[in-house]
Amino acid sequence: DILMYVTDKNLIFHLKEVNEHIREVTKDLGGDIRYLHQEIHELREKIDLIEQNLEEFINNMRDENG
Repeated sequence: DILMYVTDKNLIFHLKEVNEHIREVTKDLGGDIRYLHQEIHELREKIDLIEQNLEEFINNMRDENG
């Protein structure tokens, strides 16, 4: 059996590394979330416009066909 001992200094170093990686990942995810939020907002606006255009088209067709 191999026993490994970790010094306080070594443990603190590795914990700081892990913490930095976590910060990087959360920063990247935050950017991704903001991007997706903007995309969803733009898609909602497009859907609203399509719905308005479709409703106008349907009303025009009804008016023409009596």
